[in-house]
Amino acid sequence: MNKSLKLFVTLGIVAAALAAGTWLLIPSGSGTANAALAEYQIEKLTCGSCVSNIESALSSLDGVGSVEVNLTSNRGRVTYDPAEIDSSAIEAAITKAGYPARVRLQLDPQEYNALQEEQAQLGQKYLARIGDRLLARTDFEQIVQQRAGGDVSADQQSQLWQAVWKDVLQRELLLSAAEKNRVVIQEGEVDAKLDELRQGHQGLDQLVVQRYGSMDNFRTRLREDMIINRNIEDHVYAGIEDPRQQQSQLQAWYADLQKETEVIIFDPQLKAVGQAGSGCACCNS
Repeated sequence: MNKSLKLFVTLGIVAAALAAGTWLLIPSGSGTANAALAEYQIEKLTCGSCVSNIESALSSLDGVGSVEVNLTSNRGRVTYDPAEIDSSAIEAAITKAGYPARVRLQLDPQEYNALQEEQAQLGQKYLARIGDRLLARTDFEQIVQQRAGGDVSADQQSQLWQAVWKDVLQRELLLSAAEKNRVVIQEGEVDAKLDELRQGHQGLDQLVVQRYGSMDNFRTRLREDMIINRNIEDHVYAGIEDPRQQQSQLQAWYADLQKETEVIIFDPQLKAVGQAGSGCACCNS
């Protein structure tokens, strides 16, 4: 397979920028039915050690339940018992630890319970929500099965989930951005691209069935590829001709896209593999 069949020549530029740090909206160990939730905007977050420092600062406070910190969006979510502590005291503790914080939103126990119930219902069919796009459990598992090609060990399964999640997350973020810009690819454009690919690849249809299961699946994938590339060309590069400037612009745009797009993981297993290896020791204290 040569490079013309793989449309995402630009996406390798942003792959390294895909940072771990997604939400499990119902934080693990959320506590009693009387738990409330507060979300904070937190400054000076750089790595997993910052998260550990915040967790340590809050662990000694009575009434604090779970703590979730997102390094991509610089936000933290904390469950707590409002009978023992309030959101302002938690804010002060995070700030005192060296990470200036401010409350973004609060949910009282009734509101938080309602949110938990909604997320539990969604989690039965969906693994995550990326922006406004829901990731179907069946779609994700199908990709995992295709890549596995047979039985795998538990360790291999975890690594496979992590790799698939990284690819799917990047793709869904880029599609979400294209949707906001209302990028459209007509069926005739997909047909023309298919004809072009067939001319450059003998036996393309057989290859497509082997890799994607059917031509319909490949058409869907191809159309999405074209949508992403058009969005990048029209709304990211926007007339920039120099390849180095294009790369710099794409990296900056993608970093902003990660911060602006809320990613919520419903599935605990996916949450665990999605954050694997996200820590570092650069600011241990």
